[in-house]
Amino acid sequence: MVNTVIGELYSAFSESELKSLDIYLSTSHWQYSDTVIKCHSCLMQAKVEQELENLDKSIIFRSVYEDEPYNDSKLRFLLNRLVEAIREFVISAQDRKGNVLIEKVWIDFLLDKKVKKNIQYNLDKKEIPASVEYKFLQRYFKSQEVNVNSFAFSKDVKLQFDSIADLMKNAELFSDLVFIKNYCSLISFSNVYRSIPIELPTVKLVEIKNKHYENDHPEFLVYLDLLDLLINKHSPEYYYKYKKDLFEHFEIWNEEEKINFLVSLLNFTTFQINSGLSEYIEEQFELFKLFEERKIFEIKGYINAGRINNVVFIYLRMKEFKKAEDFIKKYSALLSDQTKESCLHFNLARIRFENGRYKDSLNELLKVDFTHDAFYSLNSKLLLLKNYFELKESDAFDSLCSSFKEFIRKNKVISESVKSNLTNYVKFIRRIYQASPAKMKKLSKELTEATQIAEKAWLLEKCNVAK
Repeated sequence: MVNTVIGELYSAFSESELKSLDIYLSTSHWQYSDTVIKCHSCLMQAKVEQELENLDKSIIFRSVYEDEPYNDSKLRFLLNRLVEAIREFVISAQDRKGNVLIEKVWIDFLLDKKVKKNIQYNLDKKEIPASVEYKFLQRYFKSQEVNVNSFAFSKDVKLQFDSIADLMKNAELFSDLVFIKNYCSLISFSNVYRSIPIELPTVKLVEIKNKHYENDHPEFLVYLDLLDLLINKHSPEYYYKYKKDLFEHFEIWNEEEKINFLVSLLNFTTFQINSGLSEYIEEQFELFKLFEERKIFEIKGYINAGRINNVVFIYLRMKEFKKAEDFIKKYSALLSDQTKESCLHFNLARIRFENGRYKDSLNELLKVDFTHDAFYSLNSKLLLLKNYFELKESDAFDSLCSSFKEFIRKNKVISESVKSNLTNYVKFIRRIYQASPAKMKKLSKELTEATQIAEKAWLLEKCNVAK
């Protein structure tokens, strides 16, 4: 059923969306269609019980028509009606959110009927568009409405002339914003897929830049800053300008837009850290502090286990142990039941380890579920080895080295480069554990020259301590 038209829809709905649909069907005119309600209830139950894949058309038919013999045409007609009901639900939900494309239908109706008072009332309404792109589109629609209104109900030539000029200006603004936004996407795409030749429309870009929209419209300022950063992705001056302008105008964006813009800040600083520029650890730390101050981590859909792991990693690098623990306890509670406990206890284990509380770290690792997430499965074993190393638990250390190496070899999920990093880690940690002080200098040199190895900085630290 998942691969059918109706099955795809129910599979795509989140739990909250499904509840909203259920309320809509039971309170709108569809409540009087008993067959549609029964059909929806059957599909909703299958979705909740995760049985959509096994749901058969005959089961749906029987849930609606009970003892009637199966009739495929009758069921198809019913399912089409349910799709129409869902379409109405989605449109009504978008209308409540102020979707300007839905609003345009209403505007066109008013203009077609030439109802002057309604047109003026609609023009005077103050609305908050769902996104910056919709904001500029709404301005265009409004200027279109003013233009038609001026010709239908006024003989003032100057007013008519001004309305045409304003309409053209808003059409140009919207078009140029969409161009700049998608130019950013094109550059991002080309940075990832470098082997694909892309011809960039640079002439149009220069033309837009020369209009200097950024002087009056901060939306253009931020997008142009982002564009400069994406093109000059190794230059810190573009990063700091983008960061400054983004946060000065942060509240003009909706939550999804904010999240997308923040990705570029984190990508830049992470790349610098991975390139060996340790000063960007402090920069990312300052970013995360700012995120907490601005309640960015509380934006719906932003926090996840991966982001929590990254934040805790940076806090630990800055030796901010209390801040790291406060963070993990606060934000792991926002995760799903399946991941929250593993995320909490894995990160508490990291904090305990960095504090030198190795036995407490081991106790936290016992509470991590390795079965659902490759990240926890691999990184918990890395941390286990480090704990056994520090505690000098030779038997446990040696046993885990052997089993972990075999686990890496047989793993079909992780990439070859990750396998290489992990295998080299196991090889070097075992050699460091067994090496005499006299051999440590040579081992340290060999480790320094190694290119693919996990936890390299920590391994070098252990070498230097033992020398």
